[in-house]
Amino acid sequence: MNNILIKHFIVGLIIFSNFSFGKEFSELFTIYEPIENSTKIDKSINSSFNNMVYRLSGTNSPSNVWKIINSGASRKEFIISYAIKNIEDLSYLQVKFDQDLLISKFNDLAIPMIGYSRPVIFFLIEIDSGTENPYYLSSNQSEKFIDIILQNALNQVSKSRGLFLELPVFDLVDKKNIANISILSDIEGLIASKYKYDVLKKIKLINNGLNEWSFTGDINQNIAGSNFQIELQKKFIAYIESLADQSLSELKIDTSEETYLYLSIFGVTSYDDYIRSRDELNRFIAVSDIEIISFKNKIITYKVNVKGSVEALKNEVEANNFLDNMSNNKNEKNLNLLYQK
Repeated sequence: MNNILIKHFIVGLIIFSNFSFGKEFSELFTIYEPIENSTKIDKSINSSFNNMVYRLSGTNSPSNVWKIINSGASRKEFIISYAIKNIEDLSYLQVKFDQDLLISKFNDLAIPMIGYSRPVIFFLIEIDSGTENPYYLSSNQSEKFIDIILQNALNQVSKSRGLFLELPVFDLVDKKNIANISILSDIEGLIASKYKYDVLKKIKLINNGLNEWSFTGDINQNIAGSNFQIELQKKFIAYIESLADQSLSELKIDTSEETYLYLSIFGVTSYDDYIRSRDELNRFIAVSDIEIISFKNKIITYKVNVKGSVEALKNEVEANNFLDNMSNNKNEKNLNLLYQK
């Protein structure tokens, strides 16, 4: 069991290493689904579609899956490609979904959705085994089995729900500084100075005796029994799933609401700039029906249809690596963006 958990943890790090410390979930429409063998591809495809709907809608309720199926659509029609990927001796079906088709279906069925902008929830987890000095869990250290359980749970939910569940990365200097800090607020200050996040969760996991552990802080749970490792993982996953529900619900785009605005992109100096900035604009879930109004003085202006609120669009812009919001006014009909090369 230890080897399986370790392999899953390593896979999680490989899949999500390019997402760390950012807010744009770049592979939003790609699902990595565990697969036993090639005879189980159809089962994995069905499961990957369900997880894609959960990720895009921000909820793991099956009701949205059935809305789509009952509309006459099949799961496979939303797939661009799929392939089996072997990572650290584990097989995954990599399924790439058609963004435009999925968004169109969500719009037709008035299903709220969430774009590439995803929250970052940062975890400061102190572990006290009772036999060694307490320590803080990091993403670059997993010497103990309890570390693997927690890290694996964070990677699992991050992958399935499409949000950032981060742990600190401690170097030798950090470890020395933490060893000399006795006040929790000072440790929080060290974390806050190094990382960007939307929510900070402080948790302590304490060993109370043989096969007995307890969560305190932002979680209050007791775990006991011979299967405490399985129960600990279940309760921790249930907790972070509830955090995901809460965090993602605040970012949902209500597709039943529509408005329009004039969106200007500054700094477009070449045809390549135009293509790249237009591609970035097309990635925004909240934007549709893009119409060019003018292109002069390195500024291209569009009239766009916006699903949901303008604030939802601004959230997507905030997470984008190539477009920056230049607008400080409250004019809801105009939005100025700067193209960053």
